Amino acid sequence: MNTLHAGLMCTLLLMGTIAGLFGCMSAVRCHRRFAFAVCLAIASLDFAVLAVLLSRLPESETLSPVPWTAAALSLTALSLFASFTLWHKSRRQLSPVSIKESCDHLPSALCFAWENGLPCLKNLKMDELSHLLTGEALLNANDFWKTMELQPIVTLENGQTWSFERVRLGMSGKTVYQITGTNITEEAQLQRELEEDNLRLKNMNRRLRQYGQDVQEATREKEILRAKTRVHDELGHALLQTRQFFSDTQGDAESVCAAWRQNVRLLLGKYADEQRFDAFAQLARAAQAIGVTIERRGVFPAEATESAQLVETAAHECLTNLVRHAGGTRLEIIGEKVASGWRIHYLNDGSAPSGPIVEGSGLTALRARTEAAGCAMDIEYAPHFELTLTLPQERRETP
Repeated sequence: MNTLHAGLMCTLLLMGTIAGLFGCMSAVRCHRRFAFAVCLAIASLDFAVLAVLLSRLPESETLSPVPWTAAALSLTALSLFASFTLWHKSRRQLSPVSIKESCDHLPSALCFAWENGLPCLKNLKMDELSHLLTGEALLNANDFWKTMELQPIVTLENGQTWSFERVRLGMSGKTVYQITGTNITEEAQLQRELEEDNLRLKNMNRRLRQYGQDVQEATREKEILRAKTRVHDELGHALLQTRQFFSDTQGDAESVCAAWRQNVRLLLGKYADEQRFDAFAQLARAAQAIGVTIERRGVFPAEATESAQLVETAAHECLTNLVRHAGGTRLEIIGEKVASGWRIHYLNDGSAPSGPIVEGSGLTALRARTEAAGCAMDIEYAPHFELTLTLPQERRETP
């Protein structure tokens, strides 16, 4: 046997020895004592032959290659076969080591402990969390649970949130406690986002309720102002007709009575339910009854709109002031279309004011209603009285 052949045989015997030792480890994992003895015997034979061959390596030229080759091949093959068989069985058989390895690969923290607190099984994640929370490894499960019982949900410095719980179990007549730690970082984040969303919704609902109350209050004030303006206009017309009738016999008793009946219905809240006719036609008839002519020309907002109601209200107020303060007999209303909407001018043939106009209750109410609707009202007193309304654009117009 030459030196190369002897070296190859030593390599085979070394592989057989290692395979035998690996088989011993697999037998221990499977709790197979007989298999462990067989593998240990095979590994010992491999090592013994290897030791003899190494001791006679200097005189390898005098050794016969056949028996040494047969011994090396047979022992190595036997070791590999036994090792592979036990390894295959250990892979298919559940053992304490495999259980521990499986627990160590779990993402959750897990610990089983006896009633006295001594752990019988725990994974690496539980030890890691115990170091982070208590500063030491989990050596007594009861002490660890006393620390976590008051606050079972904790947030670590790295931002992770863990939830711990303990369950009592029975095993072979003995009591075992299972402590489980679950990573709930995502759930905690979703919970915080949900609480923030609920807080924003609560604030939004509060603002919406306040907005609704403000709108309701503004609507109520607007209706009150409109009612006051209507009562002011109707009473003013009735008083003017009555004064004209008793002073210079203009008008007739029937129209005066009709005006007062209309005011009574208005004060009783019944006038709103009656069908309204042409507002300017009614105004023209009322003006004619007190000796005033109303001339209307140009383009005006469509009927049944807020702008049209403002035009009518302003006409009532200008008619009342014309008779009471200017002593005129002609009211001219001119409507023109502009880019932003309409501009309505109110002119009369009465005496010009002696100075700036001091707005009374009627003009004050008209200005408040006009500005509340987003419109503008301007009054000029020289060289003659002129009231101008600037109204916003409506969807349609009536010539």
